[in-house]
Amino acid sequence: RRAGYILGGLVLSTCNRLEVYYDCDEAITREHEERLIRSLYDFKRVRTRGDEGIFVTQHHEAAIRHLFRLSSGLESMVQGETQILGQLKDAFRRAKDQEQTTSFLTRLMHKAFETAKGVRSQYLVSATPISAGAAAVDFLARRDPDYLQRPILILGAGQMAEVITERLQQLGASHIHLYNRTKERGEVFARRHGLERLFSGDQLREALAGAEVTFVATSSQSPIITEGLLGHTAGRRTFFDMAVPRNVDPAVDEDHSIRLYTIDDLRGAQLLEAQAPEEAAALSAYIDTMILEYISWCEASEVRKVIGRIQETSQLLLTRELSRLPSELPEEHRQLVAHWDEHLRITYTTAIVSALRELSEEAGHSRYASALHHIFTHIQDKLHDEA
Repeated sequence: RRAGYILGGLVLSTCNRLEVYYDCDEAITREHEERLIRSLYDFKRVRTRGDEGIFVTQHHEAAIRHLFRLSSGLESMVQGETQILGQLKDAFRRAKDQEQTTSFLTRLMHKAFETAKGVRSQYLVSATPISAGAAAVDFLARRDPDYLQRPILILGAGQMAEVITERLQQLGASHIHLYNRTKERGEVFARRHGLERLFSGDQLREALAGAEVTFVATSSQSPIITEGLLGHTAGRRTFFDMAVPRNVDPAVDEDHSIRLYTIDDLRGAQLLEAQAPEEAAALSAYIDTMILEYISWCEASEVRKVIGRIQETSQLLLTRELSRLPSELPEEHRQLVAHWDEHLRITYTTAIVSALRELSEEAGHSRYASALHHIFTHIQDKLHDEA
């Protein structure tokens, strides 16, 4: 940005992706991309080795589509996960704090957040589909059918926990315990399903100690099951972490007496239901609509910017011409000339602006707006040079 070839930008950096979104005042060229890539190498103090081909570049609508899908969790390894949305919001917040954003980038990010909210609320896309609860129960049953006769603990009392409990009971499990942080909600859940025992509050350690198989159906943003919480108890134990992000610390899996499964194991075993074609089509159409809304806003904003430039330039021209009036001209004549000059300025600029609006509606805003912006910027620059 200091070099002047971009107006602003933001960087999204996660464990498996590095993405740069930037706003440019002119047509994007390969030179822009190469300079940006070189600046990344320079910032990381890495010498280029001819591996610039690892970078993927997207422009305009393709870039917008990628961002909207990304914010909705549709570009993640686990589709529908919400962690990426939080990371994107953090990246945007950092860029704003450092005054690196532009009006277009700000609007783009807010539209991406709006899209993510709409995808989750209208199309029920989540990192762990509810059907995965039953799939997890079946997954373990295929590996060890006898686990259904052992003490089983379910963490959480939400919809996922409901599905897991119902599937366990369908398969004949009877020693089902429940842990829920709030006792009241846990009691309602336990009564509804006739569960053997309920734990709540600070009883998590006790609940875990009494179970051989645990289904984690919570939605914490950080692990709630850790090595320290489990301690060293005799016997093998199995955990199935249904949460994204993970609610069981991956370090737990290093204990040879513990088997830890996650939602990725279901995907690998192809046990999750694929999204129905009609649902996928509706979701794609929704994202298309959000893209169109953003592009329409951008085009209207471009027209407003051009109108401002036309008015600024015409005012500069008028000021210059009025300054050239003969000094001996009477004041009343000077005022009359100024009045009609202003009238002509408004008439001409109004005609240009009206034509721009009409042509833009017929052929799209960017073609004519861009040309006029360059023309009047060039005139304005020349006027400043002459001043």
